[in-house]
Amino acid sequence: MPPTSAQPLKPEILTDEQVQTDVLLQGLERLAWVMDRAFAIPGTNIRVGLDAFLGLLPVGGDFLTGLVQTGLVLVALKSYRVPKPVAARMAANVLLDIGLGSIPFVGDAFDAVFKANTRNLKLLAEVHERQKLGRPMPAAPSILFLVGIGAVLLLALGLVFAGMVTVAALIWKAIVHPGA
Repeated sequence: MPPTSAQPLKPEILTDEQVQTDVLLQGLERLAWVMDRAFAIPGTNIRVGLDAFLGLLPVGGDFLTGLVQTGLVLVALKSYRVPKPVAARMAANVLLDIGLGSIPFVGDAFDAVFKANTRNLKLLAEVHERQKLGRPMPAAPSILFLVGIGAVLLLALGLVFAGMVTVAALIWKAIVHPGA
C-alpha cells in the first residue's frame, strides 16, 4: 500500500541472507541472459544465447548446456527452497530442452525459441517474490504443466510404439512372404 500523508515512510531492513539471495538471483538472471538472450539475430526480433550456439555442436553442445541448466536448477533448489511442484516443472523444462535440443536441426531451432534458463528464472523469481511477501507458491499451474508434458510424452511414446509395430510387421511379412 503506498504511503499517504498520514503514514510515515518506514525503511525496509534487509538481513544478510536476503541480500545474498537477491545478489544470487541477479547472478542467475545474468547467466540465463547469456545462455538464452545475449545475441540478436540481425534483421529479426529473435534473441539467442550460448545455448543455441553450443547446441550446434554434435552431442557435446547439448551436454554442456544441460550441465549449466542443471546447475541453475540445483542452485535454485538449495538456495531458495523451491516447492517440489515448481522444482519438477523446472526439471521438466531442462529435460525438454535437452531432449528436443539434441535432435539435429529441429533441436537447434527449438533451442532458439524455448529458452529453458529464462523460463526457470521466471519461476524462481516468482517463488522468491512470494517468499519475500510470506505467501505460499500455488502448485496448480506447475501441476497442470506437468500433466500437459506427461500427455505429450505419452502421445510421443504411443507414436513410437505404433511405428515400431509397423516396422516389425513389415519385417515379419518380408521374412514369411519373401518377394510378395
